[in-house]
Amino acid sequence: MLVKGSGSVTKYLFDNLKHLETFKYDSSTAIVTDIDGTISEIAPTPTEALVTDPMREELVKLHRKFSLVAVVSGRSVLNAREMVDVDGLLYVGNHGMEFLENGKISLYPEVEKYLPQMKQAGQKLQKGDLSHIDGLLFEDKGICFSVHYRLASQSENVRGKILHNIKNDPDCEKLKISEGRQLVELKPPLSCDKGTILENIIQEYNLKKIIYLGDDITDLDAFKRLKVLENQGELRGAGVLVCSSEIPHDVKKGSSYYVNGVDEVLKFFQWLSN
Repeated sequence: MLVKGSGSVTKYLFDNLKHLETFKYDSSTAIVTDIDGTISEIAPTPTEALVTDPMREELVKLHRKFSLVAVVSGRSVLNAREMVDVDGLLYVGNHGMEFLENGKISLYPEVEKYLPQMKQAGQKLQKGDLSHIDGLLFEDKGICFSVHYRLASQSENVRGKILHNIKNDPDCEKLKISEGRQLVELKPPLSCDKGTILENIIQEYNLKKIIYLGDDITDLDAFKRLKVLENQGELRGAGVLVCSSEIPHDVKKGSSYYVNGVDEVLKFFQWLSN
């Protein structure tokens, strides 16, 4: 089976493992992965999602075998750390705007000055017209603010109402609006995404071989950046898409390989760590 995009073909990973042996047998390889929908099944609410013990055990093995294992998530960095619960990893939260390593949190440049505006905008959204829509879940992540509509009826109509409300709110003016799997998110207006953060990690740790795994539109920037760096001869990279029915078409054509769900991510990790 192939996932076809415009001018590209994403290959099924388990039919192409021989091409990934260069990563498996090199201890300098780095593994960078998203959480929700990648190493954890998507749940009705963020608090219900979990990383299973078998997945956690494989992350420990990968950490022992390879030069770096990093978790890059839209969750707050402390929430990501608590959820994954594996020592020694690099944790990156809020789409790259905060880092946790060796117990120390650091913020992306210029984030701090937007925190008061983010707090005010989030509180207003939570108390405004959107508060009357059944099934919405508001998530204050400190740096970013998300409105989840997975549990709302007529979700596409609700999505439109959320976007309309945000775009017409003066407190949200100049903030960045993005979307994920059944959510709309407000962010500080900074040029920070998973692609820029991935490149920063590559440069900081002098990485030459890297596998990136993700499942959402926010991971497309990382897939694209990895391909650019590989085409420039900077490194060897493999972008792995975790397929689901919710994935936009653009994400499907951005990666090199795909797997079918979180269970196959676990299977891939077991192959890598063996």
